[in-house]
Amino acid sequence: MFCEQCGKEIPENSKFCSGCGAKIEPTENILEESMSEPTAAEASYFEEPPRAEPAKPVPPPAPVVQKAQYNDKNNLVKPLSIGAYVGMLILLWIPIVNIIMLLVWSFSDTVNVNKKHLAIAILILALIGIVLGIIFGVLTAILGAGFYRYYF
Repeated sequence: MFCEQCGKEIPENSKFCSGCGAKIEPTENILEESMSEPTAAEASYFEEPPRAEPAKPVPPPAPVVQKAQYNDKNNLVKPLSIGAYVGMLILLWIPIVNIIMLLVWSFSDTVNVNKKHLAIAILILALIGIVLGIIFGVLTAILGAGFYRYYF
């Protein structure tokens, strides 16, 4: 056991410190105090801190809806008027412009679906006509050369 005032070692049964003369309290009282119930301040020191609530999941942000730059989605699927068809056919009568417009209408994503399908159909029919024209042209040339030799 040690003196609380000077820190010198003293025997267990001493009532006074031999170094400084301070009164020594019996150790039983100290042990009893240390064994007694803790005070409110001591109890709060040893208590577990309150646990934080788990974080609530944050809902994902709402998706951003983007409109077509030049046309509204409703305009891309609604039927074309007769005036729109007549205007398309007039544009298709102009040489070179017709090929450019058919390609634009066929491969653009901001064009009405009906106009797009009509342009694709016209391109397919034009390709079929070109292929058939080449075939008939070659057959005519071959047969014409044969008839020419036969009659002349």
